[in-house]
Amino acid sequence: MSDAPETEIEQLRSRIAELEQQMQRYATIEEELRASEERLRFFVENTPAAVAMLDSDMRYILASQRWIRDYHLEGQEIIGRSHYEIFPDLPERWKEVHRRALAGAFEEAEEDPWPRDDGSTEWLNWKCYPWFKGDGSIGGIVFFTEVITKRVLERMELERSREQLRATVEEQERLIEAIREMSTPVVPIYDEIIVLPLVGSIDSRRSAQIMEALLSGIQHYAAEIAIIDITGVSVVDTSVANHLIQTTRAASLLGAHCVLVGISAEVAQAMVHLGIDLSTVVTRSNLQAGIEYALDRLGKQITTRSPAPALDTLV
Repeated sequence: MSDAPETEIEQLRSRIAELEQQMQRYATIEEELRASEERLRFFVENTPAAVAMLDSDMRYILASQRWIRDYHLEGQEIIGRSHYEIFPDLPERWKEVHRRALAGAFEEAEEDPWPRDDGSTEWLNWKCYPWFKGDGSIGGIVFFTEVITKRVLERMELERSREQLRATVEEQERLIEAIREMSTPVVPIYDEIIVLPLVGSIDSRRSAQIMEALLSGIQHYAAEIAIIDITGVSVVDTSVANHLIQTTRAASLLGAHCVLVGISAEVAQAMVHLGIDLSTVVTRSNLQAGIEYALDRLGKQITTRSPAPALDTLV
């Protein structure tokens, strides 16, 4: 009987030692959890991304400094406050996203507009995920967001500039086309006779325009005679002469006869020095002579009308 108390004491001491060890383990686990929580808090608060962690009631648990800066929350204590209190102008479609995330959905979007109460619009890339407790139940949601308003506005401005540039280019092309048409006008002056007056310099590109305009005019007006007036052409060299000869040959394929007029004395002298042969082309000194030639070739003439007889004066 005398050994019974000692045995009970030993058992109590053993139990106390076990409890102390268990408490020590709990203390160690608690310390590790506290350290882990501090590391998580440090990581979230200092991550370069805009991150926020909320509970199932949409109250803030953690938020990164980037989140604070991006949403202009400096100087505010947001931990424990409702997300909807801090941002009362959240669209209803986002609230529906939050409800789905709290039910286990993983949601995300790119370039999502956020109309603000002040009339401005923010643009965001965002992801919204649930986070889970140790027992596997959903504890709340986590936001990962990026404010891309500046990038979107710059792109929109760039697109507007491109549209303006495109419109300017199209307008310039229309003006160039109008100038091109004015530089090679085909003028019908009489039945079956057209005149193509040329002004300025002639290069390979413009020579193609001249040929196109002349051939189109011959077909449109059913012309038999095409007068090419080069009075306004400042320089006629071998290249220009060849272009003109090719144009007259192309016109002949359509059944039209070409007359070249307006060769000045200086141009004629230069053509002689260059050895340019225009023997296959009918030439006249000026437009009037060219028109007379065309009328004569067609067997037509311009006559002067007799004045109408004067009416008797009534007395």
